Amino acid sequence: MKIALLMYSFIPHMGGAQIFAYNLINQLSLLNHEVHLYLPYKRYKQFIKIDGPNNFKVLPILRYEYFLARYWPALLRIRLKLAQKIEKYDIWQAIGSYPAGWIGKNLSDHVPVILRSHGSDIQKNTEMQYGIALDPIIEKIIYKTLSKVTHLVALTETVTKCYEEYSVPNKKITEIPNGVSLKRFNYRANPKIIRKKYVLTDDQIFILSVGRYHIKKGYEYIPSVCKYLKSNGINFKWIIVGKGVSVLQSIVDKEYLNDSISLVEEIDFANDSQLILDVPSNSLIELYKSADLFVMPSLLETFGMVLIEAMAAGLPIVSTKAPGCRDVIIDGYNGVLAEPANSKDIADKINSIISSPDLRNSLINNAKKSVNKYEWKTIAEKYEKLYHDCLDKLGQPHV
Repeated sequence: MKIALLMYSFIPHMGGAQIFAYNLINQLSLLNHEVHLYLPYKRYKQFIKIDGPNNFKVLPILRYEYFLARYWPALLRIRLKLAQKIEKYDIWQAIGSYPAGWIGKNLSDHVPVILRSHGSDIQKNTEMQYGIALDPIIEKIIYKTLSKVTHLVALTETVTKCYEEYSVPNKKITEIPNGVSLKRFNYRANPKIIRKKYVLTDDQIFILSVGRYHIKKGYEYIPSVCKYLKSNGINFKWIIVGKGVSVLQSIVDKEYLNDSISLVEEIDFANDSQLILDVPSNSLIELYKSADLFVMPSLLETFGMVLIEAMAAGLPIVSTKAPGCRDVIIDGYNGVLAEPANSKDIADKINSIISSPDLRNSLINNAKKSVNKYEWKTIAEKYEKLYHDCLDKLGQPHV
């Protein structure tokens, strides 16, 4: 098949959607599909500067794509319609309901358009001021986009329910989760070097959290979780890795927790010695492989890619019963779930793993079984099947 992928952000900007798109493109290419990636001009210029092997073609959408998406989307649609006429793509895969889905939706008059939302476009939470659909104009746009595209991909049951709240019929939705490269997590890390680098003593338990800063991540509860752990006599160091997490430093200072919490801004390939664009980077995988425990205290997620990365690394996991997290973690089987925004319960769940080697080993073993279904090749094949199914319904030939 000849596949066009349309999105408004891409690596080196690191996030779940960007990592997903990069890996999906590479896997589809390995399945012998020709993939062209359409990006806003600035994102296109940033990516082509990266030195690394690529088996896909990258093209700019136009210029001023954000302005045009809001005030003159017709011009962008003409650009995409022209691309379709010239290239004759079998499928368009859009990432994000807005702006990508919005400007690409009319292509469904000519070719199947598959939309995979990324979270902030369809989820909204007034208390946390999360979600672009809090803007009523954008919300109307998303309604129109979801109703027009050919088919929708939901990362989890939580996302399926979000689509249904936008009046999307269930038959138009297919659940396909994010993926992980299990082979990459066979990377041999040296925990002693990592512990020395991050100043962990031999007797300290290494707790790890990974993810960019956002209030929905629940990081503000970590200091009080630490206090509960300390009151139980647990000797630990908690490393939080993610873009923007340094904003938590004032809380760490105020609570006198510098000996227990380390904040590390995002680790990615741009700061790595890697010659190949592997995401997550070897540096981050080393942290996963060196940790004793992974904690994700989120209040809201669509999926939580870091959860399956932690599984792949062989870590016992503590997360919450929040949307997205509870879709990935089966409580007591491949992780344990605490009540969201409940520091004591999170601390108790951490303590339950630390104090029970049997529970720890059981969680790790079950997580290793669970993570197999997220192998990237398997995920790419699900997308491939969906593309074929959509073409079959239209009676279009495909390879």
